[in-house]
Amino acid sequence: MSTTHEFAYSEQAPKDILRQSAENNATLSSCCGYTGEVTLTDSAVIILLAGALGAGDMLSIITTSLLPFFNGLFVLPMAFVAMRIGIRRLINVSCGLSALAYFAAVASPWFGDGSRYALLMAIVLFSFSLTGFISGWFPLADTFLTHERRIHFFSRMRFCHQLTAVTFLTVAGFLIGKQSPVWKLQLLLGVAAVIYVGRLLFIRKIPHLPLPKGYEPIENMWTALRQAIGNRPLVGFSLYVFMLNLAAYGTVPLTLLYLKKSLQAPDNVIVLISASALCGMLFGYLVVRRMVDLLTVKHALLLFHLALMAVNASLFLIGSATDATFVLIGILLFAYNFTIASASVVTASEMMRLSAGSPRTISMALFSTFYYGGFGISRLLASLLLGSGLLATEWFCYGHRITHYQTLFLFFTVFILLAAVFLMIVPAIITLPEHGQDNTQDENHSGNNATNISATCNHA
Repeated sequence: MSTTHEFAYSEQAPKDILRQSAENNATLSSCCGYTGEVTLTDSAVIILLAGALGAGDMLSIITTSLLPFFNGLFVLPMAFVAMRIGIRRLINVSCGLSALAYFAAVASPWFGDGSRYALLMAIVLFSFSLTGFISGWFPLADTFLTHERRIHFFSRMRFCHQLTAVTFLTVAGFLIGKQSPVWKLQLLLGVAAVIYVGRLLFIRKIPHLPLPKGYEPIENMWTALRQAIGNRPLVGFSLYVFMLNLAAYGTVPLTLLYLKKSLQAPDNVIVLISASALCGMLFGYLVVRRMVDLLTVKHALLLFHLALMAVNASLFLIGSATDATFVLIGILLFAYNFTIASASVVTASEMMRLSAGSPRTISMALFSTFYYGGFGISRLLASLLLGSGLLATEWFCYGHRITHYQTLFLFFTVFILLAAVFLMIVPAIITLPEHGQDNTQDENHSGNNATNISATCNHA
């Protein structure tokens, strides 16, 4: 099925009604998909379940790194697949396979001694399947969003799916108890799997509308890729984002593991802190546009670096387990994910500006490869350092005991500082325009529409 015929417009209903229906179904699909997705790949629930099944520190963090790592590897190839078989077909197959993998993860405790490996394989299949959905989501959204509706729609959609995920994990935190048995964690994951199925059900209800200009089929994929790689400002900026994500994205799962293994925090406290971190992203999406209105893009990015460094340094200094400590860590992770969410929108906006003049689908997929690659490798690096034994389990500084978890927080602090130095030497960033300026020539994809691309960078 070709992309051209796939979105054939039906005259049976006015365009405005079809677009409103598409927006509503896309929002409901996102709420279901993101809530299930974050529970399986980026929450305390999956870390607790992996630990309960006998997974060590290394395997526990790997469960949270597979989705971004696979995205980094396969989003670009999947973009070419979408051009060959059609965007809707790829999305439907990807959502169906990922749902099956999700239920396999729910069933993993029934595999006895091999349960932790069954869980890992299910997450591997889920993560691989989802790369096709992420590759096709943005072109699908572009069929029903007008220029005027994009910012409003994506702001509302992301606020709704973040709020849904926070609500689910908060309720789970109250239900899970201080020491959660495997069956209770399995039940929570099963409920999330049922919710996740809604992604496919609602996305299939999105009306068929034609693709806008700029998404014409590409005859030679290698020519398109060479053109995208030849866009040196975009590639330079992508390398910077890779460095930033590599330095920043290992902190949250490492903190959850630190709470469980070193500070001995109750399971329900860990889940609630995980929900607090998601709340930070929720507010980050709401505030970032006003923040950039007051600052230049470069100054906003520098401010984000300072905030990320401050949180990692603070986590390094926390060595005791008290109620006040748990509250402080919840506040720190709220601030951390607030910064992460804000940075994702700003970097995506600049990717939009810099992708002008090269094939958009491939350029965006190329940027996503660097974006998710840094994200996934950051968590894989943390898991390998914990599991390899390269770090001393503990050491002392002026009489204070420092664990290997705290050592990694210090490592991330230094790494974020190095990424900030990289920010100052990349030509594409040095020449960033002031807020409100944009060099993009495409009227339908102006740099002011940061939010539409940022949805691609946050699992749609």
